Formats: sequence, C-alpha cells, structure tokens
Amino acid sequence: MFWFILIVLIVGSVAAWKFRVPLLAKLTGQPQHRIQRAIDKRKEGR
Repeated sequence: MFWFILIVLIVGSVAAWKFRVPLLAKLTGQPQHRIQRAIDKRKEGR
C-alpha cells in the first residue's frame, strides 16, 4: 500500500508541474499568459 501511495504522489507531482500554468491561473484567477510571462521572467533572471 505504501508503494501505491508513493507512486500516486509522484505521478501527481509530475502532472502538477506539467500543467502548472493552467493550475496557477485557476487558483489565482489570473490569465494564463500573465502567469507564463512571470515564469519566463524568472527563468531569464537566473
């Protein structure tokens, strides 16, 4: 049972990372393009 929970957590984390822009847009109520621009800006700053 532990392995099943661990696999579900890992798959959920990967899915959340892959769909982070739409998820953040829904949670914050911001448009997706604004969130994508903020993520891109953080990448350029590094």
